[in-house]
Amino acid sequence: MSEGPATAAEVIELVATARDVCRRVVPAAVALDDVADVFDAVVALERLAGGAVTRLAARYDEAGAWKDNGARSAEDDIGRKTGTGTGRARRKLQTSKRLRRQRATDDAVRKGEVSPDQADEVSSGAGASPDSEDELVDSARREPMHQLRKRVADAKAKSDADPEATRRRLHQARCLRRWNDAEGMGNLLLRLAADEMAEVDAALKGPIDKRFADARHAGRFEPAEAYAADAVKERLLGGSGGGAADGVVSKRSQAVRPDKKVIAVVDLEALNRGRVEDGERCEIAGAGSVSVTAVRRLMSDAALAVVIKDGVDICSVTHLGRRVTAHQRTALEARGGACEFCGSTFRVEIDHVEGWALTHETKIDDLSLKCWHCHDAKTRHGLRETGPPGNRRLLCPDGTPWRAPPDDEATVPDDPLPDAGTREDDVGETTIQDDLFTVVA
Repeated sequence: MSEGPATAAEVIELVATARDVCRRVVPAAVALDDVADVFDAVVALERLAGGAVTRLAARYDEAGAWKDNGARSAEDDIGRKTGTGTGRARRKLQTSKRLRRQRATDDAVRKGEVSPDQADEVSSGAGASPDSEDELVDSARREPMHQLRKRVADAKAKSDADPEATRRRLHQARCLRRWNDAEGMGNLLLRLAADEMAEVDAALKGPIDKRFADARHAGRFEPAEAYAADAVKERLLGGSGGGAADGVVSKRSQAVRPDKKVIAVVDLEALNRGRVEDGERCEIAGAGSVSVTAVRRLMSDAALAVVIKDGVDICSVTHLGRRVTAHQRTALEARGGACEFCGSTFRVEIDHVEGWALTHETKIDDLSLKCWHCHDAKTRHGLRETGPPGNRRLLCPDGTPWRAPPDDEATVPDDPLPDAGTREDDVGETTIQDDLFTVVA
């Protein structure tokens, strides 16, 4: 293995070799016993090459080569060369410039331990909170992207010296953009501060959930985005947003709760003080950290449920009934409202991990949030769960990690939308020990 910086000739020779090998890869000719190793190798190559592009972007800008190519800017030229939009190219260039000061992130990118997309997130978080860099790099290595984004958002929020000024700045940056794309589709882009968008998400829960239930009852399976688009259109045009496209309303959809609820988790001392200090928490489930002022503003709305922590873990709530109570539901949704296995926030359901028939008690830490697809897969294939709450994995009956077959994956939405509501999978009367935490509805 050669030492020292790679020369231009070495890079060009490597690309020629990689181009020749990739050109000769024929998927049907790869033995099934070898396909996993070949796939992993190609993924590693993609990460290494993508990381090198990110690290070189700032140097490419300095060289000014984009001016000779007739591009309007370095971002425009990088986007054209990489086949991405200008916005994504701009993020790549910004990351490249920050990596010069972020040794841990740069080293992980150089070794191919994180993807370019992960590098963008980690670098952005480390730029706002340098002390969090090592933790964010470790998160990128171990956790899925949606968990990494949450950690980055938390790191930025904790490093914010003036959260009220940040909230005012975000509010001033709100916008609604309208344009037509090349396919002839009309597009809307809505940008709001996290606490304001949480209200919009809550208002759309019921309509989206009802449309999903109608379609599922009728045997139709469309992307989550389609149901959300129908619901938003109905709201804007003054419709109810709850019926199916063909006008058929199922009994199941009528049973779906149409209520609107925003869940905030905040430490009691922070709520009383008006600001968050080290080690304290103030966030909206599914939206991330917000200022205490934002939560206080929402508290005047009956749609807000606040889980007020007073030094006690909300996971310790237990009762002997089978049904999930309203207090437990709120405490459970306060974890983030996303499926613990795939990160989807669409059509999330509440499930007993061990099964009430075995334990005869309902504890918060024995409940998990699953999207309808993961819940259905667990039931149909007899899967079991392992790991701590919020970081569980699905295992096959023989103890091996579960991997969904192609027919299961076909119905999973590509880019799930904000939570369309949760429901319990069990029924029954219950009591609750509600002295462990406070829920203000």
